[in-house]
Amino acid sequence: MMKKLAVFEAIAVLVGTIIGAGVFTLPYIAANSGIVITITWLVIVSFIIMFLHLSFGEIVLRTKEDYRLPGYIGHYLNSSAKRFVLLITFLTFAFSLLIFLLLGSQFLGVIIDFFFSGVTFPQGFLVILIWLFLSLIVLTNGKKLSKINFYLSFLLLFLLLVIVVFSSLHFEIENLNFFEFSNKWGWLIPYGAIFFALNGMVAIPEAAKVLEKRKEDKKKLKKVIIIGTILPVLCYLAFMVTVVGVSGSATTLETVQGLKGILGESIILLGAGLGFLAVVTSYLIFASYIKNSFINDFKWTPFISYFLVIVGPLLIYFLQLENLVKLISFTGGMLGGFEGIMILLVLKQAKKQSDLEPPYQVPLNTALVVVLITAFIIGALCQTFLVY
Repeated sequence: MMKKLAVFEAIAVLVGTIIGAGVFTLPYIAANSGIVITITWLVIVSFIIMFLHLSFGEIVLRTKEDYRLPGYIGHYLNSSAKRFVLLITFLTFAFSLLIFLLLGSQFLGVIIDFFFSGVTFPQGFLVILIWLFLSLIVLTNGKKLSKINFYLSFLLLFLLLVIVVFSSLHFEIENLNFFEFSNKWGWLIPYGAIFFALNGMVAIPEAAKVLEKRKEDKKKLKKVIIIGTILPVLCYLAFMVTVVGVSGSATTLETVQGLKGILGESIILLGAGLGFLAVVTSYLIFASYIKNSFINDFKWTPFISYFLVIVGPLLIYFLQLENLVKLISFTGGMLGGFEGIMILLVLKQAKKQSDLEPPYQVPLNTALVVVLITAFIIGALCQTFLVY
């Protein structure tokens, strides 16, 4: 029984990390970039992310030491690469946690307005409030994050299903924008946003650790990764198409406000609750990953590691970087792309250097590495310099 629970818990860790802030921007992006283009990118990026997740999983299984991505880079490549990835790691975690805080503040505002009509708080106040709440959880419940995430993830999926079911009753195909995009580079926008929305790399070591603690066979990690990646893809597809089919051109960035006049106040509250849960689950697992990376990979003290994890996103917020679509596209396209490049390079070296035989292996050759790295670089440049 405990072993079966381990697989479900590991899947929940991955699903709960992936289904986060990014899902609520997808309907808005699909409405502006075209549903056909967005779904095409969803399929392409899904295969790329699945490959990277499995690749990272093989790296974890090939290594005795407990690392995160920067630690694996230092172990299999060199110290220069590790120092470079430190900058990427810091920027990725700071931007990602900031995205969660910004979107979480919008959902919290909707919830407050429902219970206390007419009462509004500045977004900055709500961002600080959520930041304090989540920071306290990271500090006091660090060892229980996977269990907390386990229960929240299934509640999250249930609420998402409810939104899709209620929205489908008002679905009109005329509301779908099939091909038109808002500007000449609009067809590129979904790439970075979807990459960010599906990137669950931070949860792979956590999922492996869950299996290890429960004494489950490590070969189950491949099953966990496949199921844990496919479930969010299916949820995103259903959620994105349904919401756009209901709200059409009125689709808002955080999704729920655009549904208000159609589905009513109660469903909007449910959607806001869903969004807030998504932010909480992703924030907690991501913060835990980064904290462990600073401690285990860079050998920093717990005090410094906790300090950076807690203060980092707030410092970025004070730089007044508040455009969610730009933040998500940059984080997914540029920072996620560099993360993908480093995983490929580490796996290529790990296959040569590691003495451990993993339960599964990802096929990898020089030609494939060159093609994927080239694609990541082009995608990163496009998301940073062309789409806006």
